Amino acid sequence: MMDTNDYKLGCHRKTSGHHHEIIFIRPVSSAELERFHTALNDLGNYSNYCGLYEICDKNYSSIISYLLSLKDSFPQNRNRLNEYVEESLQETNRLFLNYLSSSRTFLDHLKTRYTRLQNQGYSYFDDYQRMTTACYDSNFAYRFFYKLRNYVQHCGLPLGSMHIDESPGPNGSAITAISIRFNRDGLIHDYDGWGKVKPDLMKQPEIMEFPPYLKEFRSQIKLIHWALSGIEVSSDEQSWQYLYDMVREVQDKYGNVMPFIGRKSMDTGTQSQLKKSDFPLHTMAKFQADHKKIYDFQERLRIKKQSTE
Repeated sequence: MMDTNDYKLGCHRKTSGHHHEIIFIRPVSSAELERFHTALNDLGNYSNYCGLYEICDKNYSSIISYLLSLKDSFPQNRNRLNEYVEESLQETNRLFLNYLSSSRTFLDHLKTRYTRLQNQGYSYFDDYQRMTTACYDSNFAYRFFYKLRNYVQHCGLPLGSMHIDESPGPNGSAITAISIRFNRDGLIHDYDGWGKVKPDLMKQPEIMEFPPYLKEFRSQIKLIHWALSGIEVSSDEQSWQYLYDMVREVQDKYGNVMPFIGRKSMDTGTQSQLKKSDFPLHTMAKFQADHKKIYDFQERLRIKKQSTE
């Protein structure tokens, strides 16, 4: 009779219809179990990191999609221009605030994570600090949007005007161009917390077209994400490999099944219950794909560097 305290490597295998059978393969030692849960935690941190960035970038895509839709929705709203402008500005500001908040959350999460993350005495926080400082020092859009998050908390909506330009098109149609804008002087007047960003802000055009600054800021967030993805993959690679080896052990024997580590425990009646932890197959597949992309990129850089030497 099986000892209900024993954990085992096992799997679910589909039999017929919606039925599955549970197969226990071998016992798992306490050391293996501890390593398994450590690896799950590491891959969970990686998934959390990816999720925060993906939310951030989806918010960016939402802004771009909405801005592109404005020229199509304007003709049906020409007769209610004032309301249309007010609604469009409010929606763009809403989407922009979501993006600012998610990008700040992404950066703040990384700061907290890398403050704690070390590998054999090496602190990843120095890498994070070096990367974000370089973006802040070298790129106005990054500095501007970083401070703009504080502006929103104290002063309200940052995007202040909408410009609509119609010109004659072919066959009597009209070509519509719509732009959303910052008002430089209003931003400066309403907020005294710009600090070192203020002189740079004063050099900008009085009417600041929104999309170019948005695109430039997003490029910096992508740069940070790409650089720090290397840290994430490097720090969690051993945990991924540990889980991967166990998954292969199961699937080499039983094919495309769902592996787990678990045990049967007796409830108060006569029925036994399965208590288990599944392998995070989706996260593991994403990790493997990201690892390959980063390796390929680094390899291209190495080859490029050798060709210029």
